[in-house]
Amino acid sequence: MGQRPCRCRGLPMGVTLTESTSEESSEVSVRFSGWFCSGMVSLRFVANRQQFDNGRALLSVLQSRTASHAEAVPRAWLHNVEVRSPVRLVVLSLALCLFAAACSPPAGLRRMVGQDPAATGGGTGTTEVPAEAFPPPDPPDEPADARIGAVVLTNESSWGLFLRRGVETGGSLVLEVLPDSPAQAIGLRAGDVITWLDGQDIHNHEQLLVIFRESQTNQHVLRVTREDGTTEQIEAELVPSNNFSMLSYLENKLATSPDPVTRYLLAENLPDDDRAIELIRGVLAEHPNFAEGHALLARRLIDRSQRNAAGGTVADTSPDLLDATTAIDTAVELDPESPSLYRARSQILLTLGDPAKAEIDAQRALDLDESSAETHFLLGTSQLLVGRQDEAIEPLHRAVRLDPFVLDYYINLALCYRSLNREPDAQTTIEAARPLASDPTLSQRLDDLLNSEATTQ
Repeated sequence: MGQRPCRCRGLPMGVTLTESTSEESSEVSVRFSGWFCSGMVSLRFVANRQQFDNGRALLSVLQSRTASHAEAVPRAWLHNVEVRSPVRLVVLSLALCLFAAACSPPAGLRRMVGQDPAATGGGTGTTEVPAEAFPPPDPPDEPADARIGAVVLTNESSWGLFLRRGVETGGSLVLEVLPDSPAQAIGLRAGDVITWLDGQDIHNHEQLLVIFRESQTNQHVLRVTREDGTTEQIEAELVPSNNFSMLSYLENKLATSPDPVTRYLLAENLPDDDRAIELIRGVLAEHPNFAEGHALLARRLIDRSQRNAAGGTVADTSPDLLDATTAIDTAVELDPESPSLYRARSQILLTLGDPAKAEIDAQRALDLDESSAETHFLLGTSQLLVGRQDEAIEPLHRAVRLDPFVLDYYINLALCYRSLNREPDAQTTIEAARPLASDPTLSQRLDDLLNSEATTQ
């Protein structure tokens, strides 16, 4: 089998295409690499047997080598990119930043993701999006620092079956009521479902949290469906969070009441992947049909495999990746009408580098619940990664409008603007995200993204 770089005009930043040919077939693969990094992500580049800890230095060398805009980048120059710290959803924008300059992906890339224009009859360029369409967002207001004192998740049939409270869906399910909290004071109980808040119907827990954050008052009115089916309208006054430690609370509760919900929540919050996996596997041993449990197991297995790979450990990550794939597929099979499970699988597929399949699951989740900001974000991210920027801009724009308090929503929208040659809108969006950069590391991340335009010219 022979390998050769795919020739392309200029240097599509962060994108290297290698074509492997044999007598039977021709396969095109893609590698992402580049210079955009922050304190959350550190990359090591090995190119032409030289190590570049500073990706800008590598880029400078590559740009000088391809100054004629005609010479392909030899595969040997970008043969190894190592992520030294775990990459989670919040840093998906890393790959996007590196991909964004390739406004019209080479045909080899479109073949890889099943979007070959020759096969579909489409064109070779990106559809022009009018400059006035999807304007950049305004900066978000300062989010309210207040809590109701309850752990909430989207109410779906898998949770209803697990808690033996029926299979009705919709609303925000109360999983845990914290001691000495407003939720406890107004009589909220685990198993209650919040279906209405301050005049707005609630379809998922994302909406609930956004309303609380956007509110200019701590006074709220909730409509709650109890486990027996009765409905109550309750007034609540939220209080400041006061740095409440959910992890400490769950650890203390586990010592006295190791119920499945406590173990699930602890497995979700623990920084220790090994212990989290042990806890959730214990829950699944008792409740093998608990779909959300299988989804959490998949996420923690992915976390562990990334940690091992980033730390340079000798541990083989393949079993974890295989088990994670099996676990998330099992979750979807157990509850095929759950938007959160399709959303979880979409996120995992993006992490595993399969944006084409991730897009399919994100669209399924959106068909079941179009009010989820995270689902719009995953759909737009997937479309951006496969080079359909003109389609990606709508879901990315809507994700920011539905939940204006997530930094990565702004970053990927900015990258989409940039890939559509709307640099002023990209810079406006980056600046709009400033209030969300709560520490110097995040602020530097925005600075790097803002300043990277000068490097891309």
